[in-house]
Amino acid sequence: MTNIKPINNRFFDPFNEEACDLCGECLAHCPIMEFSVEESKNKMRKLITGEDTEQVLKKCQSCFTCNLYCPTDAHPASLILKRWNEQYEKNGLKKRAKYYITHYPYYPNFRTYVIDNMSENAKQILEKWKNLSPVEDTLTYPGCNIITYPELTQASFFKDLDIRGRLEYCCGETLFRTGYVDQLKQVIKRLDKWFNILKPKNLLVLCTAGTNVFKNVLPNYGLTYKFESIKSYIQYLWERIESGEIQIKEKLDMTVTLQESCYSKMFGDEYMDLPRKILYAIGVKVIEIDACRENMRCCGIGGGFSVDSAYHPMNLIKSGFRNIREFKKTKADAICVYCAGCLATLSTVQKLYVKKKMKIYHIIELLQMAIGEKPISEKIKKKRAKHFFWGIIRKQFPMLLSKKYFKIVEIPEDPHPKGY
Repeated sequence: MTNIKPINNRFFDPFNEEACDLCGECLAHCPIMEFSVEESKNKMRKLITGEDTEQVLKKCQSCFTCNLYCPTDAHPASLILKRWNEQYEKNGLKKRAKYYITHYPYYPNFRTYVIDNMSENAKQILEKWKNLSPVEDTLTYPGCNIITYPELTQASFFKDLDIRGRLEYCCGETLFRTGYVDQLKQVIKRLDKWFNILKPKNLLVLCTAGTNVFKNVLPNYGLTYKFESIKSYIQYLWERIESGEIQIKEKLDMTVTLQESCYSKMFGDEYMDLPRKILYAIGVKVIEIDACRENMRCCGIGGGFSVDSAYHPMNLIKSGFRNIREFKKTKADAICVYCAGCLATLSTVQKLYVKKKMKIYHIIELLQMAIGEKPISEKIKKKRAKHFFWGIIRKQFPMLLSKKYFKIVEIPEDPHPKGY
């Protein structure tokens, strides 16, 4: 383990070729490709010169771990995103990727399929979040993944939060993480307009990814709206446990292994400690796998981020299986996640896992259990995983053999233009 301090908002700057001395440390620490130092030097050399680096460009999951290990702060991850963008600009994306473009305005996607199949109670929760009246103080931003699990927000410790959001106001994280800069800037214009309608002073984000994007990414790509503070829900929960506002009634006697959020390392060791502190406070023991903290691997969705992959379901499944196999080796009672996207991915992938399945809990559920509340039912979670799974099978698989490509259409500031 290294001593990880919170990154500054220059962490995602463009690649600095002058700073890169081809030491090989960056890709040698990649938790996905696991190159030797010499292989890493060779791959970086080819990435810089634009030579064929098919292995890197196909397998990278844009977790930004290479940026953390770069001793000269050259931002190697940004070079990979640049090469992806060049591939996209030249050829576009394979047709199957349409189903994963959240902001794609004229086609349904995997999240809309899930929402369409939700219970009326869940749909009513989402309907309330569309409210456009001004926010008194703090806007609680659910993010796309919590929108697919709105029941998680019904915990008593969230009852006073003013939650607003819908898929049309996705933060653009996947566009940033796949290198689509122009499309990200279009999303930012939409968000700016939305924030200026709601006029919140502070932002509380129900996912680590969104916290990082709003704090460290979007201000560098044109977001002009200023918040007095931006905080993750993990910080919010820990502060309330420490202050006694959240009372633990009965500690849980169980072990879990932890799926790290991709962006937790951006906030340093203290932040990565928070989910572990929460779990310890409620009696849960964490059994770590090697790919944890700054060396974490994406839950599996990152297996689809490269232009070559274009969200190929087999790449997502393979990436998810790798993690599940590691989790099972720990013999923990369950997998714990603190990102609803990880909950969706691992639950969906595990449907194809033929061996004994592990229970998967969001940290919100475990905290609810410890304060004496009933969390989201296993029946709902299994149904949600089924809809994620069948939505992909029915909608994406027919496009797998298509040789057609497409370009993401312009994302308008108004999420519902005429004719939509």
